[in-house]
Amino acid sequence: MRLSRDAQAILGRARIGMLALKAGRLPLVNPAAYSFAAGSLWMTTSRYAAKNVLARRDPRAAFFVDGGARGVLLRGTLEVFDPLSLNNQVRAALAGPGMYLGMAEYALRNVPFVAGYALDMMRLPREWMPYNRIVLQLHPSDAEVIDIGSFPAAQAARVPAVPAEVSRHLAGVPRGYACWFDGGVPVIRPALWEVDHGTVMLAPTAGRIRAGAPGALVVESQNRFRPSRMVGACVRGTFGGPVDRDAIAERYSIEVDTVPSVVELRAERVTSWRGFTITTAIPRSARRLRVAEG
Repeated sequence: MRLSRDAQAILGRARIGMLALKAGRLPLVNPAAYSFAAGSLWMTTSRYAAKNVLARRDPRAAFFVDGGARGVLLRGTLEVFDPLSLNNQVRAALAGPGMYLGMAEYALRNVPFVAGYALDMMRLPREWMPYNRIVLQLHPSDAEVIDIGSFPAAQAARVPAVPAEVSRHLAGVPRGYACWFDGGVPVIRPALWEVDHGTVMLAPTAGRIRAGAPGALVVESQNRFRPSRMVGACVRGTFGGPVDRDAIAERYSIEVDTVPSVVELRAERVTSWRGFTITTAIPRSARRLRVAEG
């Protein structure tokens, strides 16, 4: 797929994006270093990562790259290549030089990230060692350049059901990312966010969220050089109806009238990561709801 000059410029400046996949009823969003070559977006991950299983089950995916004032949303289908699979090697060879060009571009543009990965080699779990990595190719069917604008500084907010150290890293992060489905394919938009007495609220900068729809909020503290120092959380659940904008306005110290429409996210599962350590928990509010429903 050929991209506009604006989209190419944003993809060329950034190093890490957000990959969204369908995990059963709910979306799952994870960060990923990438390259764009031969009309496709290229990533690597562990053979044991959840996104490997999810991409094989349902290849529809979205990838969002935040360029600051503007971002790019790519939507399409994922293809998985496992270097240890002879069938995959043959399939990659028959498809032409795309994968080799994509991986060469990946290595060149992510030299600091790859070097940081090498520094952490002695502490890597076996699942994340180089011999256990696979290649993901996103075939984009559409690309959208999105105006984001600047986000004001924010007061601390606590992401629910995450380890204390993850919570501390994310408390002051102003920019979150909302994810939901449109036509069965994930959509990702930057969003203001707040957690008030366990209630997760978010205000996407664009797009409309339907009450009762499944979705997610992602908050992350990125590190361009050390994958082991990336910290984030993906809160997944069901969107409720509109809620007051006062809490969001207070967190960002802005006028209520300037806050986009705010919706509640009823958290059902929270996946968090600190480097290569990944945990998933069920918030107390979700456990109480399950008990009440019998």
